[in-house]
Amino acid sequence: MHISKPKEIFFGESNTNLVWIPFTDQVIGGNSKGEVLQHEAHLEFTGSVDNVVKGRGWAGLRSRKEAHDLSDYKFIELKIKTDGLPYQFQLEHDMAWQNDKLSTTIDIVSNQWKVMHLEMADFKIFNAHKNDITRKPKIELLKCIYRYNILAARENNRGFNFQIEYIKFH
Repeated sequence: MHISKPKEIFFGESNTNLVWIPFTDQVIGGNSKGEVLQHEAHLEFTGSVDNVVKGRGWAGLRSRKEAHDLSDYKFIELKIKTDGLPYQFQLEHDMAWQNDKLSTTIDIVSNQWKVMHLEMADFKIFNAHKNDITRKPKIELLKCIYRYNILAARENNRGFNFQIEYIKFH
């Protein structure tokens, strides 16, 4: 697999450069739902989280696999608008989606477009089986990131809305 160094990922209708798909806890028997809505300048991910599986439901927006080397970057810039609830931005460094990921929390004021800077130093290893975020990763893991995830994980049943215009790497 060819590994590239991305500069930016756009989500607008006319300039999308990476395919995104919804995935939910339905793969493990849950009832959460997620839908991707394409707009002219951004992508919207909306749906509902239903916590019937182990008391914590989840729905995510995930990119198709494409190997990226992020090891030279200091931060990731996102232009987003959310419902104000926390989301996880995740980097998959393993080919299997259910294994550990690099993760950081996105938490902003609701219903306002905002440019966020996610420092690479703030990403931690997320273990999906334990639902916990633990230690900081080694830089070697950033040399091959296979996929990006934006995850809504909730302990209470509720709707969600996450909109994104771009991701830039600095």
